[in-house]
Amino acid sequence: MSDRSPSTPDLVVLVGNPRAGSRTRGIAEAVTVALLDRLGGPPNAVQVLELAEIVGVSFGPEPAYGAKAGPDPFAAVRSARLLVVATPTYKGSYTGLVKVFLDQFGHRELAGVVAMPIAVAASPSHADAAASALRDVLVELGAQVPAPPLAVLESQLADVYEIAAQWADQHSTAISAQRTGVT
Repeated sequence: MSDRSPSTPDLVVLVGNPRAGSRTRGIAEAVTVALLDRLGGPPNAVQVLELAEIVGVSFGPEPAYGAKAGPDPFAAVRSARLLVVATPTYKGSYTGLVKVFLDQFGHRELAGVVAMPIAVAASPSHADAAASALRDVLVELGAQVPAPPLAVLESQLADVYEIAAQWADQHSTAISAQRTGVT
């Protein structure tokens, strides 16, 4: 009954930092590892999408293309069972890369996807605002967000595995229930 192929990723990590290989990716991967540890069973596949490598932005009449070619990132996000979306905070919100990417999805197009938003910022109020805004847009797109977003301070990034483990301990049951359709 599923249109999922064996190569379709179960878990997609979407990193919205304009710099590939960032600390934002580090926290996203730490949360992914912690969730997989608590949810049990390896996923079909995990795919990391670095928006810095795949999103092109143009302010002129010609379209811009990202530098990295590969499988359709929009299809990967649409078909993910779990979606971890991580962004640094810019001016109190998620990055323009995340905005440009998510704007390509129509209303409710992510229905059936369980999402976990993560925001990194220098101040608690900015981290909370960006995480909340990211949660809101994911819900608008139809994703289920069964746990509160994770807001991480830049000063805490040395402890990403501890932060991820604590968050996963608190919220993996709700994520698992949503993932399996139990509410």
